[in-house]
Amino acid sequence: MPFSWLYGAAVALRNLAFDIGLAGVEKCQVPVISVGNISAGGTGKTPFVVELVSFLQKLGRKPAVLSRGYGRRSKGFQVVSNGIQRCAEAITAGDEPALFAEKLNGVPVVVDEKRVRGARKAVELFSPDVIVLDDGFQHRSLFRDCDIVLMTAEELTMPAALLPAGYRREPLRALKRAHLIVVSKCTDLEEFRKASADLQSRFHLPVIGLRTSMEKIRELGTRKEFDREALRGKKVVAFSGIADASSFDSTLDGLGANVLAHHRFRDHHWYTSDDLRKIGESFQAGGAEFLATTEKDMVRLGDGVGSLERLPIVGIEVRSEIIAGESELQAVLRKVFGEN
Repeated sequence: MPFSWLYGAAVALRNLAFDIGLAGVEKCQVPVISVGNISAGGTGKTPFVVELVSFLQKLGRKPAVLSRGYGRRSKGFQVVSNGIQRCAEAITAGDEPALFAEKLNGVPVVVDEKRVRGARKAVELFSPDVIVLDDGFQHRSLFRDCDIVLMTAEELTMPAALLPAGYRREPLRALKRAHLIVVSKCTDLEEFRKASADLQSRFHLPVIGLRTSMEKIRELGTRKEFDREALRGKKVVAFSGIADASSFDSTLDGLGANVLAHHRFRDHHWYTSDDLRKIGESFQAGGAEFLATTEKDMVRLGDGVGSLERLPIVGIEVRSEIIAGESELQAVLRKVFGEN
């Protein structure tokens, strides 16, 4: 807790510096829409960025995605996708940008730990008419025209300690800086309505609701797509390196899988040959029929995956589905582009 208090004081001082103009903020040549959170992962930000970018494309916009590339083994500005083809491996791009590059057709994806420089270079190279800033809520040196913040309904009822004692990057009051709040991973409309009423009474901001749904089951390597019933009743060994492993448990449960074991690793974990050997041994010992992981983990398997090449490995792809508030999202985006 003492370290949490120190962290909280540092966060408060930093935000104050931006609020009163002591810390500089640079405006990009095109609108910037930031997607972030106030917690250390697990809110479903990655599939929402994909959904938002696709939404912008349907509105006739030409977006580019800018990310820090957390966990990548490189520094500086790098083009991950030029909108036509992937230009960097996941190890140097980061797992989330590599996933964006794979899923977003016609959308440039770049990484840079210095967001201002990254935005400037993205505009110079690709001439987008909007930048979608991934995980940008705390990175205030780049001016954003719209701050979208994701949180789960569960977060409203959980203890609110800051890092490292808890999971929060910022206290809940930081949501006052947002333009739109997204309640993610809703189980149903009733859960969304309760969370939305609470948030709107506190912050008087538009709120939208998301449900995470399974989109595809793909085999590693061949990219063969399986029917959603493929895992029902099957013996499965799961492994994941994501912030909220329980969400993957729920997905597998919804698919009817008989999960023998779930090997959990830290968020953004890059798998070693030893990791994969142990997973393979677990598969053999349990007489499993499938190895299952998340699509984000699939891009982090690395060269060591050769030790599992004879085993059936599938990646579960998910998507964010807007279940409430689409008109609110459209209204916020219209303001970004100066439309009535």
